[in-house]
Amino acid sequence: MTTIEKQIIETWFINHRTNLMLINSLTEEALNYTTSKRGGGTIGHQLAHIYNVRFWKLEKYDKSLIADLTTITAEDTKTISMLKDCHKASAELIGKVLEDGIKKNGEIKGFKRGVVPLLGYFISHEGHHRGNILLTLKNCGFKIPDELKYGIWEWNKI
Repeated sequence: MTTIEKQIIETWFINHRTNLMLINSLTEEALNYTTSKRGGGTIGHQLAHIYNVRFWKLEKYDKSLIADLTTITAEDTKTISMLKDCHKASAELIGKVLEDGIKKNGEIKGFKRGVVPLLGYFISHEGHHRGNILLTLKNCGFKIPDELKYGIWEWNKI
């Protein structure tokens, strides 16, 4: 694999480790925080949604990859442990999909624009939800540790 190909894969895993930094900074109580007046959009739901989008992209790519996985429903109880497990499993699979796409000259089944746009899609989507989660935490009075507040931008260290 070339240097640039390794960088593409590593970029995905830096994004994933950033999500884990966030999850590891939470409490079980914080998973229920929301700024929605209708009660939806909890932090737990947003983290489940990140995983579910990964699941749906994997499903389009190759259903056999998700044979041992399932989506997280709105009714499912979200725990830090469960969310970490789901994020870790799906991150590994997305990494394999990106590697396969690189081997196929950038082509990705189920995402016609290719490997790099797919990576951009995931990072944009997950970054959007990290921002929402951080804002929700702040608005709900959660003390965001400096290691998280500033650490998520230390991509040379993550």
